[in-house]
Amino acid sequence: MSTASIKLSTPVPTKRKHVGEDVFIESAVKEWQAPRIKAWEGRYINPEGYYYRFVIPGEGQQNGGWSQHEHGLFMNRYKEWMEKGWKIGASWGLFSKGIPHRVGYQCMNYYRKLVAENKLKDDSYQMVGGKLKQIHKDRAPPGEIPTTELGPEWKAEDVRQAEQDINEWLKQYHRRSGL
Repeated sequence: MSTASIKLSTPVPTKRKHVGEDVFIESAVKEWQAPRIKAWEGRYINPEGYYYRFVIPGEGQQNGGWSQHEHGLFMNRYKEWMEKGWKIGASWGLFSKGIPHRVGYQCMNYYRKLVAENKLKDDSYQMVGGKLKQIHKDRAPPGEIPTTELGPEWKAEDVRQAEQDINEWLKQYHRRSGL
């Protein structure tokens, strides 16, 4: 397996549209639990872990059911990953970068829903006691595991300001540096 970074085709909006929940406001950061804090603090060394739990600051996270448009984006992203030989299920955070306002764990859950409904095929999963379970990890689709950096949007002034604010709130409310 290659250790080189794989470039992801990531749409970079010039202006982020805010929809859904804003997890980067002070009252939200004050309530962050350890996994979110860890993902934030590791964002530069582990973008996958960051995007598994977060969108880009200022974008807003959409919750609830998926629209037809989002389904189309998901399927396009799935097709892209399959065509490039990237391993489905290993990097949901990076997968989610192609679907604005959605994070990695949401994409993972949506994928599992599509598999359970027989809309996607994945031989590593089976229904057990009425629930979808991954019981044959050795049958998971093969492929490279993509890596990437956070992205150029992190150089935008509004994102840099949000980053400073969040780091300050982490110090204030959680006695963490945010770095």
